[in-house]
Amino acid sequence: MNDQSYQNDLSLLVGYLLTSAHGLYEEPPGYGPFRLLDTAGRLLAIMAAHGLDDPFFLELKERIDAERSGHSSEEELRATLDELCQQYARELTKRYSLSEEHS
Repeated sequence: MNDQSYQNDLSLLVGYLLTSAHGLYEEPPGYGPFRLLDTAGRLLAIMAAHGLDDPFFLELKERIDAERSGHSSEEELRATLDELCQQYARELTKRYSLSEEHS
């Protein structure tokens, strides 16, 4: 893994987070959840670029990418986020339960 490239990618993500936070003061309230979803997609892209992905994260990124490029209503975005959060929680529970058993 190239540490400079990784630092550059993460530095750009920090800048995106800061400017997103600043922009939220002038944006509609419903834009916040989309910005956070977008950030999750960007972080998953960084993970993939640095060999830190796996099939679950690749599928998650594909779902987020589809949502980012679509034109969902706030209700549809909320439903998608509910589903993604539940899937993520199940995946983490499975991963940590397995790793704790082998520790």
